[in-house]
Amino acid sequence: MRLLAASLLAISVAPCAVASGEHEWEWGSRARYAHVDADNSGQAASLLLRGSVASEWSDIFHSMVEVDAVSTAFKNDHSDGARFNNQPLIPDPDGIDLNQVFLSLNLDAAAIHLGRQRINFDNQRFIGGNGFWQNEQTFDALLGKFKLASNSNFTYSYIANANRIFGEDADGKNSQPEHDYGNGNGNGNGNGNSSPDSAFFGDHQHHSHLTRLEWNEWDYTRVVGYAYRIDNRDMPSASNNTVGVSYNLNYKARRIKYRVQIEAAQQNRFELNAENLPYYLLDLGFGFNSWELSTRYEILGANNGAAFITPLGSNHDFEGWADEIGNTPNSGVRNFSLGLLWRASPLRVETSYHFFKDDVAGNNIGRELDLDFVYKPNRKHSISLRLANFEPETGSGSVRKVYLDYAFNL
Repeated sequence: MRLLAASLLAISVAPCAVASGEHEWEWGSRARYAHVDADNSGQAASLLLRGSVASEWSDIFHSMVEVDAVSTAFKNDHSDGARFNNQPLIPDPDGIDLNQVFLSLNLDAAAIHLGRQRINFDNQRFIGGNGFWQNEQTFDALLGKFKLASNSNFTYSYIANANRIFGEDADGKNSQPEHDYGNGNGNGNGNGNSSPDSAFFGDHQHHSHLTRLEWNEWDYTRVVGYAYRIDNRDMPSASNNTVGVSYNLNYKARRIKYRVQIEAAQQNRFELNAENLPYYLLDLGFGFNSWELSTRYEILGANNGAAFITPLGSNHDFEGWADEIGNTPNSGVRNFSLGLLWRASPLRVETSYHFFKDDVAGNNIGRELDLDFVYKPNRKHSISLRLANFEPETGSGSVRKVYLDYAFNL
């Protein structure tokens, strides 16, 4: 919170206040209806309103202030992470949040940001905002991005606090840890009493260091190396050291496109005395005209009762939109998926089919079909329908989810 307070103070005493700079005002909104069809069914409706002002005080000195307000309906028909009522979890809670407030120093070879901000690395698998939900995750942080060679860069970030998707009012009381679909990757107490469960805190205090090196000096390939030391003071079980490397190839020959991502990482979870937890990814895509066929095989490995976790990234985007896998099981997870994408403006249709197994014994966990329809007539307006159907290996307890969104300027 000290980083946030420092940036707020600096903005408040900026010389001559608003009159001295150039300011760009923006606003956006997203209306959502969500429905869960399972043994315990539920529904939610929510409206996000977002307002921001980006200020340029000089050629090198900039600032950003962004406020989010979320209002929900059908409160008796769902839990939202800040409150629980034995209904399905749809983590879009009510509240007004200072989503971003930071200062920027933009130099020729470096950019430095201080304050509450979005931090999205690569595809957000490890570090990101989990922006599908109405209240995205942002960080109270210092971030520096330094230019290397002609098109490469090195990024360092110190994170003091994670402002999570459950909102400022979430205190973990009366939580249901077995349904944690957020980005906490924690082990709840599971006892159903009113003692706080840190997996559902709205804020996690950190003393975390992130480093990322992107080397992008070739025509078609890009290599990224990273080292993340995540020290979560509110939820020590989510703390870890992760080191990894990713190779990316994107090549287009006339109307044919090829895409390859190969990634490997290793993680130590020092609070659990778990070492050498592996992560592997092979992601292949083949595109022709408006179509792309893809396959993805991801392993979050496990040993000694602990698994590889991604506590500051997005699980919803990668582990199936039904969120039934959610945080990595203690036995790890192998996720093999096939995907098909078609896009022809203003329409986009994407489908994927997931096969989930645990990593230790290779036992089947379940299968999931996901389907996304997006209609985007122009840059500001978008209508989307997201469907997910998870079928567990046991044959009972299937889950179906529907998200219908209209977004303006988001």
